[in-house]
Amino acid sequence: MIKIIIDLCQANGIHFGFFRLVNYITFRALMGMVFSLFFCLVYGGDLIVLLYRKGMKDTSGEDNVTPYSKRGTPTAGGLLIIISTMFSLFFWGNFTNTYVIVLLVGFIYTGVVGFIDDFLKVRFKSSLSGLSQMGKTLMLMAFILPFAVFFLSHLNPMPEQLKTLIYLPFYKTPVLSLPPIIYGSFIVFTMFSIVNAVNIVDGMDGLLGGTGIIAIGVYTVFAYVIGNSALSSYLLFPYIPGVEEIVIFCSILIGAIAGFLWFNTYPAEVFMGDTGSLAIGSVLGMVAFFLKQEFLFPIVGGLFVFEIFSSFLQEKIGFKMGRRIFYRAPYHHTLTYRGIAEPKAVVRLWLISIVFALIALLSLKIR
Repeated sequence: MIKIIIDLCQANGIHFGFFRLVNYITFRALMGMVFSLFFCLVYGGDLIVLLYRKGMKDTSGEDNVTPYSKRGTPTAGGLLIIISTMFSLFFWGNFTNTYVIVLLVGFIYTGVVGFIDDFLKVRFKSSLSGLSQMGKTLMLMAFILPFAVFFLSHLNPMPEQLKTLIYLPFYKTPVLSLPPIIYGSFIVFTMFSIVNAVNIVDGMDGLLGGTGIIAIGVYTVFAYVIGNSALSSYLLFPYIPGVEEIVIFCSILIGAIAGFLWFNTYPAEVFMGDTGSLAIGSVLGMVAFFLKQEFLFPIVGGLFVFEIFSSFLQEKIGFKMGRRIFYRAPYHHTLTYRGIAEPKAVVRLWLISIVFALIALLSLKIR
């Protein structure tokens, strides 16, 4: 909003020297991050109390909250991430940018789907009583399918020749150009997989918050490079006008998640729930496509991919074999089952994510 106001003033011959800073992506990104972070810190406690009073508590339905028990802890804390992101984006986002609008719509919609799931689990006091697998799939597809259509349509401001190209990390030129119908199917499958992979990691205090910040941070760097004509040319990336505004959205989201972590680190005062995990997953998926870095996700989100793969092996293959492949699935539960303290397991998984992130960042130069 501030960006639009300053642009209108300048168009009418009104100039404010200090406010020229608003024209710099880095300035708005940092200010947006600060706004969302402080919003969380200031109002996070109030939202947690509100969730508790409204009965949005852990599905066991018990009120005994101690460092040794998670029963009764408020859930659906992803609302804090969504609200603080919207608040900061109102000031520092550019709502004339198509990418920002689509990201915001997808972010809010998937957050609502997650909240419905969290609400049903609380309402019936069971983690098995949320949306059915089919119900959640259909609700997610209600956004993913239109997103695929939008991406391939003229409404997407991306240069037409780039839309169906496939780029691989560490490789300078596109390796393949797919027919629109096949690429559209690829969008649907990949988006659905990313959202579920991110969602499944939300199982320990602070785990998804930390790993989410790391993954979003990497894509923020790529957005800055690809949205800058000089940097993209120097580093041999396709230049995509307008994606520099994704830097603002992602920076604001990072600030919001960091503020949420203040309350979510062990022992958590509030759980993210599907409200936050589905919203974060949808942003990662959309950003990956908007930047033409879809195949970077298996590196950036290497932990997410491994976690959902461990669940797939356990449920589909292990079940047929009649034996467990892991002690528990997804894999982060195996760590605590084997006696590793939850805070230590979370930090170790953060470190693994950092290693994946560094490998992904190497692809900026090694091409």
